[in-house]
Amino acid sequence: MPLVPAVTELVVAELLYLQSKDANKPVYLYINSSGCSRQDGETVGFETEATAIYDTMKYIKNPVHTVGVGIAIGQACMLLAAGSKGNRYMLPHATAMLHQPRVPPSGQRQAVEIEIKWKEVLAQKQVYLDILSEHTGQTVQKLERDMSRPFYMQPKDAVAYGVVDHVLTEGKRAIDTVKKADEWDKEAGLRPVYQ
Repeated sequence: MPLVPAVTELVVAELLYLQSKDANKPVYLYINSSGCSRQDGETVGFETEATAIYDTMKYIKNPVHTVGVGIAIGQACMLLAAGSKGNRYMLPHATAMLHQPRVPPSGQRQAVEIEIKWKEVLAQKQVYLDILSEHTGQTVQKLERDMSRPFYMQPKDAVAYGVVDHVLTEGKRAIDTVKKADEWDKEAGLRPVYQ
C-alpha cells in the first residue's frame, strides 16, 4: 500500500496507541509498500509521509521491529531499515528497493512553483539519504550512487547492505512466540460472555 496521508495517520496513531498500552513491549511494523508511488511508478504520496512515520518510530519508547513481507520500495525501504538494530527482518521472498524521490506531476503549474517543489524534493532526498546512511552504515555517496537507478535487493542482499539484520525462514521463528487466543483475551482484560 502506498504511503499516503490516510495510511500515515493510521500508522502514527497506532504506534502512539501501542506505546500508551505498554511502552516496554516491542512493536511490530509489517511493511508491504510501494512507498510514495503506485506500482506503476506514479507518485501518489509525499516523502514527508514516510518521515512522519519514521519520526514517530524514533519518538516512541517501544523497540520497533520491522518486517518486510512483500515489497519495500523507496521510502518504505527506509522505514524497514529504521527498525531497532537486530530486529529488522525480511521474509525469504520479499524485495527491497531504493530509488530517488520523484517529483509529483506538475500539470499546469507555473515555472516558479515547479522550481519550489524541485527544491523541496532535493531537501527531502538529503533527509532520505541521511536516514538511510545512519541505519545501513552505507555512506551518503554510495547510497546516492546506488539510487541513481532502481536498486533492488533480495533478502540476503538487504542483509549485506545493512537494510535488515535477518531473513525469516520457514521453521525458524525469530519473532516472539504466538500467544493463544485465551492468553490474548486475558492480557487485554477480556472475558468470555458464555462460560
